[in-house]
Amino acid sequence: MCAHSRLFVHIGPTLAIILGTVLGNGAHGWRSGHPNDIPIQLMPERLLCIGAPATNGKAWAYLKEQGYEVAEVEGLRPSLRALDEFRADLAVIDAVDLNSINLHRITHAAGRKPHAPFIILLLSNHSSLNEVALWDEYIARPFTPRRLGNIVRKLLDSRRGFVVRLGPLTLDRRTRRVISPKGFCQLTPKQFQLLDFLMQHPGELVTRKQFMQEVWETNYLGDTRTLDVHMRWLRECIEEDPDHPRLVQTFRGRGYRLNVEGPLQTGGDPVVMGGEQGKS
Repeated sequence: MCAHSRLFVHIGPTLAIILGTVLGNGAHGWRSGHPNDIPIQLMPERLLCIGAPATNGKAWAYLKEQGYEVAEVEGLRPSLRALDEFRADLAVIDAVDLNSINLHRITHAAGRKPHAPFIILLLSNHSSLNEVALWDEYIARPFTPRRLGNIVRKLLDSRRGFVVRLGPLTLDRRTRRVISPKGFCQLTPKQFQLLDFLMQHPGELVTRKQFMQEVWETNYLGDTRTLDVHMRWLRECIEEDPDHPRLVQTFRGRGYRLNVEGPLQTGGDPVVMGGEQGKS
C-alpha cells in the first residue's frame, strides 16, 4: 500500500443516501467499483529524518516523494525535541553525524516513546555500528534512496507481525510491552523471555530445566532461585493479584504453567505505552 492512500469502505444504500445528503455528491462520486463505496483518506505515515541535509538531502527527498510525511532535523537537542513533538512511525538516523553518546541518547529516547518508532541507522561502513544504540535495521553507505525506501516500507509493513495474542495477554515482541488483566507493562528482557516462552507453550508444564536452557542459556541447575525471583517480578506485571496468581501457576520443584488456553495468535496493532493499541 502507498504511504498515503485511500481506503474504500462499503456501506448500505440507506447510509449512502444519508451520507450523500451530508457530504454532497462526493459520497457517490468516487469510482471505487461500487456506487455505495465511500473513501476514507488515510493519514500519511510519518518519518523523522535526523542528519545533515547536505549528506542526506536526496534520500530525504525520495522519502517525501513516496508520500511520507517527513520531518528533518539535525543535532541532539532538535532531535530530542522532534521525538516529543512529531509522533513518528519511524526514525532514520545518520549515525555518522553523531557521536556515540548523542546517538545513544537519541535512540534510547525514541525507544521510550509511547509509540516506539522503528529506527534505521545510516552508517559509513558495517564496522561503525554502535552497539549501545537501539536500532531495528541499519544500512551502510553507499546506498540508493530506493534501497532505503524499501527498508522503510518493509519495517512499517511488519508492525502487526510482532504482536502475539493468547487469551487475555497481548505481547509486542519488538518493544517488550504487554497488555494483561492488570493493564499495560513494559517488561525487562528476562521478563519478556519468560512470558514469551510460556506463551509458546500454553497450558503446558514448562520445567525449570527448560527455562534455564532457553532463557539463561545454561544447563546448570545447581541454584535456580533466580528463576523464581524473575517469575515473581513477571507476576507483578501481569497478575491482578500476584500473591494469588491465576495466569502463571507454580508446580513446586518442577516448573511453571501458563494457565491460558491456546492457540497463540499472531498479528495485531502494536502495543503502545498506556495500554492503548496503536494503529498500523
